[in-house]
Amino acid sequence: MAQVLKKKGPWLERAYVRLLRFFSKPQERGEYSGGYWQNKIRERAIALVPRQSLRLLEVGCGEGLFLEGVLLRNPSIEVWGIDVWDEILARAEERLQGRNVHLSQSHGQGLPFENNFFDCVVCVNVFLNLPSQEDVERMILEMARVCKPGGYVIAEFRNSLNPLIWLKFKLARLYDATVRQRNLPLRSFRESMMRQRFQNADLNIERAQYLDFPFKFLAPIIIVKARKS
Repeated sequence: MAQVLKKKGPWLERAYVRLLRFFSKPQERGEYSGGYWQNKIRERAIALVPRQSLRLLEVGCGEGLFLEGVLLRNPSIEVWGIDVWDEILARAEERLQGRNVHLSQSHGQGLPFENNFFDCVVCVNVFLNLPSQEDVERMILEMARVCKPGGYVIAEFRNSLNPLIWLKFKLARLYDATVRQRNLPLRSFRESMMRQRFQNADLNIERAQYLDFPFKFLAPIIIVKARKS
């Protein structure tokens, strides 16, 4: 089966791009971070951001789609965004030009901010692309470090128990050119393991949302909102 799919690679890529455009919001078409699940995750995460937040950091801000949505909902908030991908960060700068935004190129595993600086730290559509499980642990610890006591960390991860996620990640290099070119690992996680990592960072999960499946343990995507002790 894999050999047949490889022979049809260019056709699969074209079909994937068409589907991505079809399920993306009009203003997000053509963006790498566009797509049905990506947009749904951003909308849920935006709704979870506390209204009283004054300073917000997004780890892995991409083209700035999440930050743009946050500012539309709460124009008075001051936001920061970091990403390691210089090309996509330039697109965020263009998208968010003239707004109260601070963007910089940096790794989430070593955030260039003081302890307890942010009211809210958000990381969505990122854990799946980190090089190792250790990088995920370090990033969660760093997000907790820069978050104020009583502040919130909002994050999302793909569920390894969901069969569609397993199949999608298994075949992704056959249809997604960016995954191949950037050698993205595409990781999924068990909820119990991620909960333990948040607990180890003194982050208490107050709310979890399970997207697009009637049975929570099989939901493809899980979003958590955790409060720092």
